[in-house]
Amino acid sequence: MKTRITKTLLDSWAYTFDCYEGGEEDAMNDFLKTLNREPIEENEAIANGKAFENLVWDIAQGHEVPPGKWNEGARKVAEIVKGGQWQVHVDTDLQIGDRTFWLHGFCDVVKAGVIYDIKFKAKSFGSLDLYGSYRGHSQHSAYLRCLPEAYEFVYLVSDGEDLYTEAYNRHTCRPIEEIISDFMNWLESKPELLKIYEEKWVCDG
Repeated sequence: MKTRITKTLLDSWAYTFDCYEGGEEDAMNDFLKTLNREPIEENEAIANGKAFENLVWDIAQGHEVPPGKWNEGARKVAEIVKGGQWQVHVDTDLQIGDRTFWLHGFCDVVKAGVIYDIKFKAKSFGSLDLYGSYRGHSQHSAYLRCLPEAYEFVYLVSDGEDLYTEAYNRHTCRPIEEIISDFMNWLESKPELLKIYEEKWVCDG
């Protein structure tokens, strides 16, 4: 049996251990929704992220955009990603122990051997501690594993005005196989959740 695995599932699980104090129940509920492959309700943060990414795309394509409060930040991101390929699907099969996984996802932009992921923060950078924000995420490990020709993964993070970048390569990434192994060891200690994963995430055919 081959099962799907995604950065969304892995990061949702990881957040149950790394959420803000008092948010444990909400984090677990969100993970269970992801595990059950239930649609995620679009909140303000998700809507803003999509709107900002669309703005970056318009600017990168040379389209005229109306004046807006996020334009300065979007232009800084667009300058980096213009000319790249957008929404690139990447995937690979992994054999970990006696299990086979189909690891897959979509890169926001791929350009000249670099995978770029666009993030939007509603709070201004002056109020945030950004350094190493994405170190614990599985996305860079997963996508670099899926795209062998890429040598670097860069998070492009904007508050609509400033730009913060965080870069990873294969030497600074935790191997995705280790992350998946930890996830499966945890699932196997909870048979009821393992059953859901094997039923909901099995690959067709």
